[in-house]
Amino acid sequence: MNRIIMTAAAIALWSSMAAADEHQYIEFSKAGHMVIAGPFNAVIPIPGDARIGEPEHTTEQFLTETLKVSKAGYFADDQFVMVQVETTNAPKGTLTNKNLPIYKIGDKDFRARTLCIDISQEELDADDDALFEYLEAYNVQVVPAVKAVQLFVTTEDGAGEGNIIYMRNVPGGCDAVSPEFEAEFDAAFGKFIESIQDRN
Repeated sequence: MNRIIMTAAAIALWSSMAAADEHQYIEFSKAGHMVIAGPFNAVIPIPGDARIGEPEHTTEQFLTETLKVSKAGYFADDQFVMVQVETTNAPKGTLTNKNLPIYKIGDKDFRARTLCIDISQEELDADDDALFEYLEAYNVQVVPAVKAVQLFVTTEDGAGEGNIIYMRNVPGGCDAVSPEFEAEFDAAFGKFIESIQDRN
């Protein structure tokens, strides 16, 4: 398990600027299932009695690059899922994750990053990152740490990317992660992935 400290660089993927946008890569069905369209298409079933994090659609402008982003989530007491889809008009290959290991899920290969993130309440209060603000709006507990698996799917031309992040709160911080916690996390994550595969 890789362990990192939360920094601006670690969460840069999620930073966004609020704007009114026409793109809507993520929506919810009447039954609460997440419907993803755009760079890739998928349905993510609602996990049990999870609360829905309503979609947000924003645009980031970096000089001549326009990055369109949609994000949404599912939240339970100690675990949660974040999904983000983004597209860019930057040159081919701008969005890439080829340096990450492959995580086999069913008959598909996803690039994956596994990590544990320590974060204090002071850091949370001081940070105005859009991800933190989104999580706080739904009273998601991320202090003192979260364990996460981040899965990436990138279009062949590198102009679109989808991210599915499965996270679970870690009582006591990353140093306190036990073999029992790891086993429970892996089992819950496996069940979540199976639900996606069964639906698509």
